[in-house]
Amino acid sequence: MFTDIKNIWQFRDMIFELTHRELRGKYKGSVLGFLWTYINPLMQILVYAFVFSQIFRSGIEAFHLYLIVSMFPFNFFTGGVIQGLGSIRYQGDLVKKVYFPRQILPIVSLTVNFVNLLISFAIIYSILLVSGWGINIRVQGWLILVMACEYFFSLGLALMLSAIEVYFRDIEHIVSVLMMIWMYLTPMFYSIEVIPEKFLPVFYCNPMLYIIGMYQQILYYKRVPDVMYLGKAALFAAGVMAIGSVVFKVLEKRFAEEL
Repeated sequence: MFTDIKNIWQFRDMIFELTHRELRGKYKGSVLGFLWTYINPLMQILVYAFVFSQIFRSGIEAFHLYLIVSMFPFNFFTGGVIQGLGSIRYQGDLVKKVYFPRQILPIVSLTVNFVNLLISFAIIYSILLVSGWGINIRVQGWLILVMACEYFFSLGLALMLSAIEVYFRDIEHIVSVLMMIWMYLTPMFYSIEVIPEKFLPVFYCNPMLYIIGMYQQILYYKRVPDVMYLGKAALFAAGVMAIGSVVFKVLEKRFAEEL
């Protein structure tokens, strides 16, 4: 694994250039450009906020803010993983013709979405401030650790799924469905307190419960994230990253043949 990290680091300029190209070309020719990245989730949030605060009442104060601080990070997760899992197959010609660490392609896909997440914090902070909810400056530094956990957890999944997708093309459609289910099983439209006790063991197996929960604790509740949440998120991230790296290393040997 350390050899792979060293090889990837040697190609860091390639990662930067590919990420820059993806960001620049994603909305090329579009009038609103990068704004589309944020218009779509904001429209989602407006619909969900109306449904869950006015029709199926969640009972959460300032529910739209609770949803905003949850949905943007979750959209990074789903967008990064789904885009990353197709990164090898969709760039098959590059994989077959040019030597470089193949892990770079999922890394680039995920990093593009991560940059969008970083930019989205301008929207999150603006809404929190304009609404009068405010932010606690003293706890914002914890977001670095939370985002690191989410990035590496997502990267581990992207590595594993991108390698499997070369051999099993249906995985892209399966993951899209699973991501929708995953979203509703992560406490974003409700708080963890309303989950019946008999179901809690199942929910506690969800890594995104801890990751999204820490975003909520820092941005919505304005407090230091739960140490237990941080520890479990870090363990999930390290475990999934290790598994994803091993699966990718084993399966990449026949990428050229399968592509």
